[in-house]
Amino acid sequence: MNRFFAGAVLALSVLVGCGGDDGTPGTGNPGGGGTEQKCSASNCAGCCFNNVCQTGNTASACGKAGATCTACGSAQVCRTDQTCGVDPNSVWRVQPVSARIASSDNGTSWDGDGSAPDVVVAMRCPGSTTSTETPEVESYTPAWTSGGCTAKASQLLAEPWVFQLWDIDISSHDTITDSLALRITEGFLTAGTVTVNASGGMTSMTVQLQKQP
Repeated sequence: MNRFFAGAVLALSVLVGCGGDDGTPGTGNPGGGGTEQKCSASNCAGCCFNNVCQTGNTASACGKAGATCTACGSAQVCRTDQTCGVDPNSVWRVQPVSARIASSDNGTSWDGDGSAPDVVVAMRCPGSTTSTETPEVESYTPAWTSGGCTAKASQLLAEPWVFQLWDIDISSHDTITDSLALRITEGFLTAGTVTVNASGGMTSMTVQLQKQP
């Protein structure tokens, strides 16, 4: 019996001894090496991803000065200053997609027969000398998929998009809004859409901003 316990203790001692050879937390790296150097501004001019320095000039890993890499959005690129943003040379389509029109034109019907207005959006993109317009839609909530205009991002960010809503009639056309100017921001381009607030007989309008191939 004593020999049995003695053997068991000896076996346990051997196991513990073997475990000590593998090292335990807090005893340092095998061979006495130092701790792993972290990716930071002191050793990385680009950006850090999983503690590995990246060049920081790609859309999937954009950044500089040892900052954490940023994945740019689908409509963005990693710019020369190593920040995500819209490519100034990219071409964008500005397309009104829907609007809500007031039920009356300052208290009177839009059309003589009491029907809904025949709504058209006339517009001009920055850099263009000609205007385009959406198809005519008879509705208080018109929607469109065509008739927009295109411009480079640099132009849209520098000059306003100009537009006006009309009620098209046989004899004459009634203005739903005055001529309006919307300043497109980089945030709008990144979001891909912007909602225009009420003006005149228009209570709201949604405009799609789509990057072209």
